[in-house]
Amino acid sequence: MNKLLLYLVIFSLIIACGTPRRAGVDAKTNNYKHDVTAIHPQFTVFHINDSVSELHFKIASKELLYMRPDGINFSSNVLISYRLVPSYDSKEILDSSSVRLVDMNNDNSEKYLVGKMDVKAYSPRSYFLRITVLDLNRNMNATAVVAVEKDNDLNRQNFLVKSITDDVALFRNYFVPGEKLSISYKAKIGVNVYVRYYNRDFPLAAPPFSMTDPKPFQYKPDSTYSLQLSPSGNVNFTATKKGFYHIQLDTSKRDGITLFNFSETFPEIKKAEDMVPPLRFITSKEEFDALTSSTNKKATVEKFWLNCTGNQDRAKEVIRKYYNRVQDANKYFTSYLEGWKTDRGMTYLIYGTPNVIYRTANSETWIYGEENNINSLQYSFSRVNNPFTDNDFTLERSTVYKQSWYVAVDIWRQGRTFSLD
Repeated sequence: MNKLLLYLVIFSLIIACGTPRRAGVDAKTNNYKHDVTAIHPQFTVFHINDSVSELHFKIASKELLYMRPDGINFSSNVLISYRLVPSYDSKEILDSSSVRLVDMNNDNSEKYLVGKMDVKAYSPRSYFLRITVLDLNRNMNATAVVAVEKDNDLNRQNFLVKSITDDVALFRNYFVPGEKLSISYKAKIGVNVYVRYYNRDFPLAAPPFSMTDPKPFQYKPDSTYSLQLSPSGNVNFTATKKGFYHIQLDTSKRDGITLFNFSETFPEIKKAEDMVPPLRFITSKEEFDALTSSTNKKATVEKFWLNCTGNQDRAKEVIRKYYNRVQDANKYFTSYLEGWKTDRGMTYLIYGTPNVIYRTANSETWIYGEENNINSLQYSFSRVNNPFTDNDFTLERSTVYKQSWYVAVDIWRQGRTFSLD
């Protein structure tokens, strides 16, 4: 079992920000590659008051290189740095800081390095954090841009969700049934928070060439209840029903924090019945109906892939690759529905990792193939203003994608992995 290393900060380097400085922005990135050697840090922001916010971070020890600089102890050497800027593409630095993490791990146990850094961010306005995590032992880094939404006191970043078991920030928007969580509000006040429960079955994304308009969301909840914050602004939370829970201080607004219960195994695919729904993208309606109505899902899924590949070894390999993409999509693209069901998740599942990704504050452009090549594919996604999540993007659909879509689907149905890498 993974162990959590809580708030390991052996050395800290605080870089004060006097006069504003300049910093460049690199919009060309690709954080969706399935690379076992890469670093995949996680971050979340919590506003503790009107002038200071906390940047919480989490790094898996298995993604770091441990060396013996003293010839005795194996240790990591990681530098985490942030720069606070007023807008996504701004070069002006308003605040900056770094922290150095040194973790001794002689028994090579798997754990997480977890901690937090204070950020000088003032209300009421929004910012962006440009974050770099550098593994000094192997000179490898990972970068991220995190929005700091400090324009009101009701949005999700005014709440901090922790696991009661570990007393560590929850770096995800979903929980498993029965998981015990603690929710803190930035103001230390013993007031009620209101929980709106929704049990909705959202459709998966339509093909990229489909021009149908999505149905508008009905905001009326299936049920509501209230929870009492303690005088210190905390309340325990647990739930078992599948669906999502929107937690608010003011029900006349839509701002709040939302927690999702997708299943007890999410984001992984561990049960045969969970292997059926993602096949909808590459099956006909008749085939999919037969798969869903089967009483032996495992045998039916295996038969489908065996018919595609022609032999068991190839079937096992293509199953592994297809459902690895499903799981990765769940990790990267989950919003108000499972990641593989979203526009980005669907594109990632069928086409694979894009060669290049361009990002702005509210968009992503994916390029498959060489840049500026007429034969390359380009997909544009725009951020949706969604009160339940900040990870909702919609694809700009076009009929030009129809041919490439059917080519990709046909290759999967031939028992081969489609990729444009």
